Amino acid sequence: MEQRYDFRKELTKSNSPFKYALREKHGDEISLLSGAAFTGDILSPVIKHAIADFKDYLKVCFGVKANGENPVNINIAIAKDLPKEVNSYKGRVVEITESGIDIKAFDDRGAAQAIYVLEDLTTEKKQPYLTKGKTQQKPMFSPRMAHSAYDVDVFPDGYLQRLAKCGIDAIILFVRGVNEVATGKADINDIINRAESYGIDIYAYSYINVFKHPSDSDADEVFENAYGSVFKAHQKLKGMIFVGESVQFPSKDDRTTGRKHTEFLNEDNFPDVKPAPGWWPCRDFPEWVNLTKKVIRKHKPDADIVFWTYNWGWAPEKERIELINNLPTDISLLVTFEMFQNLPTNYGITERVCDYTVAFAGAGDVFISEAKAAKARGIRLYTQANAGGRTWDFGTMPFEPFPQQWLNRYTAMRKCHEEYDLTGVMECHHFGYYPSFITKIEKMAFEYNADTPDNILKRVISEFSENETEKCIQAFDLWSKAIRLYMPTDEEQYSAMRVGPAYPLALGIFPTAPERLQTEKLLFGGGITEEYHLISGRKSSEGLFTLHSVRMRTEMKMLSDAIKLIEQGISIFKSLKVKNKEIKRLINMGEYMVCCFNTDIHVKKMYVYRQKLLIAATNREVKGLIDKIKKLGKAEIKNAEKALKVVDKDSALGYEPSMGYGGDREHIEWKIRQIKNMLINELAIYENGLKF
Repeated sequence: MEQRYDFRKELTKSNSPFKYALREKHGDEISLLSGAAFTGDILSPVIKHAIADFKDYLKVCFGVKANGENPVNINIAIAKDLPKEVNSYKGRVVEITESGIDIKAFDDRGAAQAIYVLEDLTTEKKQPYLTKGKTQQKPMFSPRMAHSAYDVDVFPDGYLQRLAKCGIDAIILFVRGVNEVATGKADINDIINRAESYGIDIYAYSYINVFKHPSDSDADEVFENAYGSVFKAHQKLKGMIFVGESVQFPSKDDRTTGRKHTEFLNEDNFPDVKPAPGWWPCRDFPEWVNLTKKVIRKHKPDADIVFWTYNWGWAPEKERIELINNLPTDISLLVTFEMFQNLPTNYGITERVCDYTVAFAGAGDVFISEAKAAKARGIRLYTQANAGGRTWDFGTMPFEPFPQQWLNRYTAMRKCHEEYDLTGVMECHHFGYYPSFITKIEKMAFEYNADTPDNILKRVISEFSENETEKCIQAFDLWSKAIRLYMPTDEEQYSAMRVGPAYPLALGIFPTAPERLQTEKLLFGGGITEEYHLISGRKSSEGLFTLHSVRMRTEMKMLSDAIKLIEQGISIFKSLKVKNKEIKRLINMGEYMVCCFNTDIHVKKMYVYRQKLLIAATNREVKGLIDKIKKLGKAEIKNAEKALKVVDKDSALGYEPSMGYGGDREHIEWKIRQIKNMLINELAIYENGLKF
């Protein structure tokens, strides 16, 4: 049984020992058993960190002494005359010969990546040997930006080292002001300097609250105090990210309310049908961007101003492209990769991507439309693609083990690089970047001269599959098919799939204060409805209920089929001759996914039953529904009790940085008590009514 936060030990430990039987060195290999001696351009802190990690790697994984006899000489040279294909940021040429290893890199970050790749190649063999030959590489995307999976805005040195090895070259802080992040005061310059020593930049994600129109007489002063002051105090920041909902302003676009989203009532005190400015491609957003750019670049002329179109992908294409066509061209446009896509299914219904998911590999139609517009105008293009292997599909899982589906995503991203000049990637959002075998696949897939997807898959899976790689790939293929049956709607991602088996199964007719408060704590973003978000997009009159009921039955069928695929994959993993730590963790994660899908099915059934309960015409109907709810409640208690055993084995399950622990033992036990209360006390109201 793991304790809370034990997963942080893994996040901050760069190298872990693995069991291996030493074989004889092949003729085309050189041995690292005598250690390594580094020469040449090795004074950069970025390179020093990589060298220290390489020596630690040899010691931890192979027991190689730091100063053995006749070590392999690894010479590093920073050069600007590399072959044209790699003569740019992070480009490098590595030549391994009998006499040693020569690394020629465009910059110190490229040299560090070359050292990390030597580790990757050795791990792939599970032997302290490297194959002779010459390779040249550089990354396809930069920046690759990541939030923290350790905790919101917390980046210990060990975690920074892990990120650097994954190829991450930028991290993101939620910034509210000078030395102020989402959770309070912080020494931002210290984080910047430490990250820089690992070859990592820092972007500020604006949580700065300024409700001011750029045309107001005092706007320059207000924007300077809000945004300019941050770059004056933290001049090494790489840039700042702006998204509609976090930087609302009193737009004069008459298609919006011109007010904050919390002020949604119009002059007649009715809910306004117009969107708030943060949720619409306002005509005056370019004016807002220009003033923000002006005050920031006063202090940092090369600051990367990143404008994210996340909030209005639902708007008509004409209005979205009109905004892009009026933005300044010396900024970066960030477009979500998969969001707002309609997904026809083989089950007769169409689902919709409402937020981050890997159920749909992408690219989505909204992304493509805005990418084309950005390319036509020469605006640098980034995407939020959740490429780090984590989405809201399973809100409290550290990564989603669907490698074939992730490779589909990476292939689509490479295509967008070629067609639309996609250059930068936001790897994750609130849920943070958790290094895993998925991120290793990603790193390999994002090299310019990448191997084929099938080969990448085999190479990475073979590292932990103990000579049963094909069986593991078969299991992962089943899991990758399962996630394509998931429906990435608000009703899932802000409901049962956000916190999994900790999500309440409430009757919802008379919600109790503890239920309401507990659920509000669990769901990032606040507000909760009496329906607990399940029908946030499906609130309906009785006349529409039958339609929603039919749809939910179809979705339950899809989830049931997904469970069968997950369980088949689990059976394959359990059949492996050697079940090492990695395989055991995957089996446990599979069990957790089954529990999450079961909770989602049960919540949907509960919705159907309680809606029928409200319109039941006879005592017999009411009694029949009460019996079904009792049976359902007991089934979910059993599912939650199974989940308790699962989360106990892995402290990363049930945790998500922006929510903390929302799906761990404590919260699942609360949910079990909540169901028992509902079955005993809330249903008694109906049973007593029948007796009366």
